[in-house]
Amino acid sequence: MDVVREAVVTSQDLARLALAARASRGAEEERLWQAARPRLVRIALALGVPAADVPDLVQDALFAAHRALRRFDPGAGSFEGWIGTIIVRRAQNLARSRRRRRRFLDALRTIGLPVAPRSAPALDRLEARLVIERLLGCLSVSQREVVALYEFGEMDAAEAARVLGISAAGVRSIARDARRRLAEEARGPAGAAKEKP
Repeated sequence: MDVVREAVVTSQDLARLALAARASRGAEEERLWQAARPRLVRIALALGVPAADVPDLVQDALFAAHRALRRFDPGAGSFEGWIGTIIVRRAQNLARSRRRRRRFLDALRTIGLPVAPRSAPALDRLEARLVIERLLGCLSVSQREVVALYEFGEMDAAEAARVLGISAAGVRSIARDARRRLAEEARGPAGAAKEKP
């Protein structure tokens, strides 16, 4: 089985690509989006976005970034932070939309209207993604956001802090608590019970 590995793209690479793409809007921009896409996928999954919705969410974030690229200001922060903010906000919008839809469907059920359930997406059948979703589901929203940007998105604490509006120490603290919670959840009830006095 061949394994396709993602090329390592540094923050500096993204910054150079972003500046070149902003100036030319041609092949450089396509290279920028291709370089940013894997990181956005990791962030979206870490935020708890269902695996079946990740491709659409990432595409939506990339489209929004494309439209706003001329407004990207490297003096105000890194490209990673800028596009990280876009994906976090899009994920928050998706979560709000799902809550509204769920309330609407519940209201329809309450008055007796039949509502057909959605079929399970094919990607949800992949065991690895289900495990990731289960593990990340045990985290609070703020923990998922920190894990998504700081751990999966590979932002430094200061940049993640700027995106989330908290301190860098807060990012590190939340990340530490999230890692501890993930380790407990991965061990399961038996492992967590052994550690408690």
